[in-house]
Amino acid sequence: MLTELRTENPEAELPRWTLHDLRRTARSLMSRAGVPSDHAERCLGHVLLGIRGTYDRHEYLNEKRHAFEALAALIQRIVNPANNVVALSESRA
Repeated sequence: MLTELRTENPEAELPRWTLHDLRRTARSLMSRAGVPSDHAERCLGHVLLGIRGTYDRHEYLNEKRHAFEALAALIQRIVNPANNVVALSESRA
């Protein structure tokens, strides 16, 4: 990643981070995107504990797909924000 950054800026520095930081960011963004907590946890491969974890063996594939789609849409909006600035006309009546 640092090599890629340095193609644009040879002096670029990358603060210490791990792959777990990406998981944490994804989980936080899923909350921001309105993904239900249980679905976000399942997306990350976390096991639900207790009775629910024991008896609920559903795969939640559709729910996880929707969660990842919501995450992707949010990231898209962050990376490419909408240009919603409207220029005011100079002549106002």
